[in-house]
Amino acid sequence: MIKYFSFILLFLYSTWLCATVQADTLPVKIPEGAVPVKSFKNNIIFQARINDSIPIKALFDIGAWGLAVPEKWRKNKDKPEKYEQIRLEVGSWTKTMFATFLLADSQFLNWYGDDCVLLGWDFFNRRIIEVSYNYHYVKELTRRELNEISGYDVLKIENRGRRLLVDGEVIIDGQKIAGKYWLDTGLNGTMFLAQNILSKYGLNAKLVKSGKAKNLDSDKSKINLIMADTIRVGNSILTRKDIIFSNSEWFVFKENNIYVGLIGNQFFKNFSVIFDFQENNLYLKPIEN
Repeated sequence: MIKYFSFILLFLYSTWLCATVQADTLPVKIPEGAVPVKSFKNNIIFQARINDSIPIKALFDIGAWGLAVPEKWRKNKDKPEKYEQIRLEVGSWTKTMFATFLLADSQFLNWYGDDCVLLGWDFFNRRIIEVSYNYHYVKELTRRELNEISGYDVLKIENRGRRLLVDGEVIIDGQKIAGKYWLDTGLNGTMFLAQNILSKYGLNAKLVKSGKAKNLDSDKSKINLIMADTIRVGNSILTRKDIIFSNSEWFVFKENNIYVGLIGNQFFKNFSVIFDFQENNLYLKPIEN
């Protein structure tokens, strides 16, 4: 009887365990109307088509404007012009855009392959776009749907020459670096600051770690990392995250009076994110782990 009872308990436990494992491994069903995306090196990659026929990948870069495609898809090769009109289709969204061209040896194509295009934020201009880093989809929302959401911090986006900027601050070793930060989903790091932050803010050089950009260029450019105590964008806060700065030609930008740094995908992936390109607002809601 004891053996029989033990067998029943073992059977019930095994059944529960299998059901739990199965439930945990079931693919997440994305919302109706959403477009699935792939995360490659922390970047958002769409499956798309150009000119109604050519299947391609499209990297969504909110830090860019316009469309850049590989040179091999240029129509007028005999009399090439700087721009050509190209029709791009992503899910149910379609737009004809003026495209520039990427040479075969360009660093972008070395990073992402010769079947990838760079897609700027104007593809979604005048739309409200939800980006789920957690469940890997992008979905257009109506104004009514946006008005019904709750729990989001709302920040005003400033459009400066097509650069989308928000107020933010970073605290490193007690020093505050506050100002405008450029939203850049083409950056796969958390945040990127100008090379002179050590001297400008009197930061301790012993806090710097050396690294290489192994997720980006094939030459593995040297980068510097320094841990931030706090990154704050509106009421959204991350703690103890590495900040990138470098004098590599692929990463460096000069200090300027428009923005102090870039905010990338490793920041955004901690949040449910909505870009309201109608009223220029950024919505952030922490992902519950």
